[in-house]
Amino acid sequence: MCGSRQLDTTLIIVMLLLAGSIIVTVPVSAIQSSEQSISDSLTRGSRFTITITGNPNTAYYIWLTGTSTMTGKQYDQPPIISDTAGIVKDPDGGPYTIGSYQYNNGGGKTIRDDVAPSSADMSDTNYYAQATTDERGQVIVEFRTSVYTGLRSYSVKVENPGAPESENFRVAQTVYSRTARPMINTPAATMAIPTHNVTYTPEYTPVPTTLLPVTTDSVPSETSPEIPATPQPTKKSPLAAPGMVLAAAAGACLAVRAVRFHS
Repeated sequence: MCGSRQLDTTLIIVMLLLAGSIIVTVPVSAIQSSEQSISDSLTRGSRFTITITGNPNTAYYIWLTGTSTMTGKQYDQPPIISDTAGIVKDPDGGPYTIGSYQYNNGGGKTIRDDVAPSSADMSDTNYYAQATTDERGQVIVEFRTSVYTGLRSYSVKVENPGAPESENFRVAQTVYSRTARPMINTPAATMAIPTHNVTYTPEYTPVPTTLLPVTTDSVPSETSPEIPATPQPTKKSPLAAPGMVLAAAAGACLAVRAVRFHS
């Protein structure tokens, strides 16, 4: 009787733990494993990241393997991949370039065959993505959970489509709480850069100027044709006429007298 009570209590505790957390498992195996990381748990509404360290500027496919048995509907959805730096997803309506990839040792299955199907609430293109490393050979992929995330264990798989049998890269996982700040665009660099106080004096180099000869073209001035002056009529004084008459009369008298004198 006592043993039966103890067994019931254990089952209740396990059920409560499963109801309150989501177990995300990335198996720890060899160093060169596509599913290498630690095991941890997170609650609904929190998030976790997968850091891929491999060749610089190389594209890797990442997805939540083994979730094809889920419906993709509310409360039965896998975590979704955030749209952060270096992440490329297939369009919701296709073409499914990434999702149609047949992964290594999958028996001909594609990535879309290995993840939960699309539903009216969520497209299956959010359960897988292409992650391209930067110049340092690293890329961080963020997975987010919500109230609609199914309570079960999850495994993350990473594969290089250019060399599917080669696993010359590392996978690491980090779990964040609900209150942690989400990733925004490019994550901050982990290497501290020393700062130095440098006084900078800008130098200005004068731009050489070439003096061009100034050419002055003399333009002949146009002279207006001279307009002849209009002669103005001379106004005669009203007294001039009688004077001339008197002078003429006097002259006539003198002439008459002269004639008479000589005759």
